[in-house]
Amino acid sequence: MKNKIPVRLKKEPLLEAVWEIRFSGTKPSVADLMPGMLFRILSGKYRNIVRLPIADIPATIVERDPNLRYAPKIRLENDNQVVQIGEHVISLNCRRPYSGWTQFSADIRELAKAVQDTGLIERLERFSLRYIDLIELAQPIGLDCLNLTLKLGEYEINTRPVELRTKIEEGDLIHIVQITSPAEVVIPKEEGRLKGVLLDIDTIRLLAEKGSWYDISEHLDDVHMACKKMFFSLLKPETIDKLEPEYEV
Repeated sequence: MKNKIPVRLKKEPLLEAVWEIRFSGTKPSVADLMPGMLFRILSGKYRNIVRLPIADIPATIVERDPNLRYAPKIRLENDNQVVQIGEHVISLNCRRPYSGWTQFSADIRELAKAVQDTGLIERLERFSLRYIDLIELAQPIGLDCLNLTLKLGEYEINTRPVELRTKIEEGDLIHIVQITSPAEVVIPKEEGRLKGVLLDIDTIRLLAEKGSWYDISEHLDDVHMACKKMFFSLLKPETIDKLEPEYEV
């Protein structure tokens, strides 16, 4: 990898960017109260409110099941952005085309302030940034585009189907890295079906027991940069070149 990290890529591989907070609420019905409050605070920025299937599952079951505890119940929609709300989770999802970090981080801070103003959050547990990218490749699709060596016994894995998930701790951050090859993604409208290697990086910052909204604002850019560095460290230099990187002068 080059020493400098690109400012942007002309051939944008990003499918979706997700900012998420997990929390304990001041009331047992956060997912029922929060959507309407955010809808008003954000002045109609999100046009539609969608009730998700998990909203019909009894609260007692959701609380006991770790797979459901942080699942969203309600979604606010607007073009390529959605806000998802559960009893212990809120996320801002920016789908392709990506608006860029300057705009996305401003939208995150706006949403965080709106959520704080509802008074429904008692304790913040963690926040994270997740970037899901597809490195488009012609056949045969394999892992040669990544800075990764994978072998099982005598078998080379590069061009074989792979689903890999690992956790990497870096200081006070945790990176959950998932790689799927080959992967196929359906993009609405003109792009159709895209094929390649899916690279999913979720960078998590745990918050202390008395974690504050200030912690999120103060460390948001740091978490973004750590996630970005992890992404580019996993790409071979020739892969980065094919994505047409642009660097600061």
